[in-house]
Amino acid sequence: MKNWLLLLAVRLLQKKRAPRTKQRILVISTTALGDTLWATPALESLRKSFPEAYLAVLTSPIGEEVLRYNPWTDRIYVRSTLRQLQKEEFSDVVVFHASQRWALPLAALLGANRIIGTEGINKGLDVLLTDPMANRQEHEIVRRLQLIERLGAKRHAETLSFFLQPEEKTTLCPGTIALHPGSKDGFKRWPKEHFIAVGRALQKKGANILITGTKEELALKQEVAAAIPQAQLNEDLSLRQFASMLNEVDLLISNDTGPVHLAAALKRPVLAIYSSTDPALCGPYQAKDALAIARPKTCEPCLKRKCQRPFCFLQIGPEEVINAAKKRLNL
Repeated sequence: MKNWLLLLAVRLLQKKRAPRTKQRILVISTTALGDTLWATPALESLRKSFPEAYLAVLTSPIGEEVLRYNPWTDRIYVRSTLRQLQKEEFSDVVVFHASQRWALPLAALLGANRIIGTEGINKGLDVLLTDPMANRQEHEIVRRLQLIERLGAKRHAETLSFFLQPEEKTTLCPGTIALHPGSKDGFKRWPKEHFIAVGRALQKKGANILITGTKEELALKQEVAAAIPQAQLNEDLSLRQFASMLNEVDLLISNDTGPVHLAAALKRPVLAIYSSTDPALCGPYQAKDALAIARPKTCEPCLKRKCQRPFCFLQIGPEEVINAAKKRLNL
C-alpha cells in the first residue's frame, strides 16, 4: 500500500523531463557511518572524472559529519525539501543506498535525465530507476564504483577517506588499543567475554586499553571496562570527536560496525571480527592496515536481527585475536 501511494504521488507530481545539458550530479546516500564512508571512493572518482561538474550529496546527519570538509563535493544536503532540490536542476541522480522509502520517489521528482541505482534494494520501488544495475555479490565499495561507471566515470580511488582538520586533533597515551565490543545489530557481536580476555592479555603486554562505543552501548562498555583493570571509557563524543580520538590509537579491535571503516579511512590499524556477515562484501577493502578475522556463519539461513545468541562467533577464540594484535604491534 505504501508503495502504491508513493508511485501514485510521483505520477501526479512528476513533470515532463526536459533534457539537461549541464552536468549536475546528485548522489543519494542517506544511511549510517559505514555506508557513507563506502561512498567516498566513488565521490573522489566522480570529481576526478568530471572536474567541471557540480556534485552534491543528499545524506543523513551522520553522513554530513562524515563528508564535512570532503574536497570532492560541492554541497551537502541533509533532509532537504523537494523544492530546494528541484532548483538545482540535476542532470543525473545516483542512488548509492537509502534507508528511507521516500528517497527514490524524491529522486524521480527532480526531473533528472537519469536515475541510476541497484535493483532489489529500493524497498520495491525499482520501477523509478531509469538505469537499473543488477545486484551482484560485490563489495559495497565496488558496487558504488560500478554505479558511477554508468555515468562514464573512471575509478580513480578504491580506499576510504575522512578529512580531519588541524583544530580537531587530539592526543592519547602512546600504546593505546581501542576495543569496540558493541554494534548496532546484536548478531554481529563477538562475545564480550572474549573482548575482556583480549584486553587483559594486551594490558599485561603494556598496552593502554580504551573501551569505545555509542551512548546506547554504555552498559556494555562499563561491563567490559570493569573487568579490565585501569581500562578507560570513551566519553559521549560526536562522530568527528570520536574520529579524532580513533586517529590516535595504535590499534582498533572491533566487531563488524562503522568504526572499522572509520579506522580504515584514517589509515589506522584495525582488526575486525566477522562471522554472521561476509567481509568480502562489507569488510575492510584495499586497506593495508586492516585485517578481517572471519569464520563462515553456522546457520543457513542466518536469523540476522532475530538471532538471540550468535554462537557462530564462538569459532573465533580470544587467543587468535590476541596473537594477531601482538603481531600487528610487535609485542
